[in-house]
Amino acid sequence: MNGRLLNRFVLLVTAFSAATALAQAADAPAKVEKSAAVAKTDALPVSADVKKSIDQFNSKRDAMIADRAAKLDQLKNATAEQKNAIIEQMKAQQKDLLEAQKALGRQIRDELRKLQQSQPIGR
Repeated sequence: MNGRLLNRFVLLVTAFSAATALAQAADAPAKVEKSAAVAKTDALPVSADVKKSIDQFNSKRDAMIADRAAKLDQLKNATAEQKNAIIEQMKAQQKDLLEAQKALGRQIRDELRKLQQSQPIGR
């Protein structure tokens, strides 16, 4: 049982790391495909709350990536004042995404603690 729990934890951490990498690579306007690690999290028996939170985070991240690409296009023809405003908006969005990512990580860790505590000792 502890091996299965460890495998779940490793997969969730991998998915979390992949989400971080995707958020940091949002400056690239190229379309980003889901990584294999993120796809594997769908097969894990996680609680409905965690799954819902992951889905919400993924949709928020995807929307931010699309919005960032649009803002990068706007920067090309913007004045210096407009560029500063756009850059500040992008920084605020990045900060919001990172905060959401941290909250999701805390929620996943809490869920894993609950799973670990519910497992019988010695198995």
